Amino acid sequence: MNQFDHFNLLGPFYDLIFGRSTDHNMVRIAEVEKDHKLLDVGGGTGRVAVLFKDLVSQVLIADAAVRMLREAQAKGLRTINTESEKLPLPAHSFDRVIMVDALHHVRDQQRSMKELWRVLAPGGRMVIEEPDIRNFAVKLIALGEKLALMRSRFISPEKILAMCRFDGIDSKKIIKAKGIAWIIITKAK
Repeated sequence: MNQFDHFNLLGPFYDLIFGRSTDHNMVRIAEVEKDHKLLDVGGGTGRVAVLFKDLVSQVLIADAAVRMLREAQAKGLRTINTESEKLPLPAHSFDRVIMVDALHHVRDQQRSMKELWRVLAPGGRMVIEEPDIRNFAVKLIALGEKLALMRSRFISPEKILAMCRFDGIDSKKIIKAKGIAWIIITKAK
């Protein structure tokens, strides 16, 4: 049975509801350089990717919701319509791969993480930003998404990090602040 597509419905209004123009934590944590290529998986309207637009050589948003991607294209961002579980992109092709507030929405979290790792170049950095389910406010959000019949599956930052059993990990860590966690994994050169 197909589920209701919340994100295609919200596409034209998403930035008005969940705007992000002043949050630069991801930019700081990603540690980008001008010659980097950045992939934002589940990047939707480009609300985060647009912060990188003038900081790196290339930004690409991968998302399954066409109406969300139209909003990103209106911001001058390149997009690809795809599921995170099977990215139609060459291996080792991005210096930075980010996923912001999206892992809990994907069908197969483990497979998605493997795909993010696959497209990450040697020496690259993968950053997953997710709400920390142990935070009370996040628990309320999770309940709201469940009531809205979304397929969300929130897991703790430690469980996300534990899913990252990849060959070639140089370093991995978690940063937490105000109910948000950043899972940061760097690939060996």
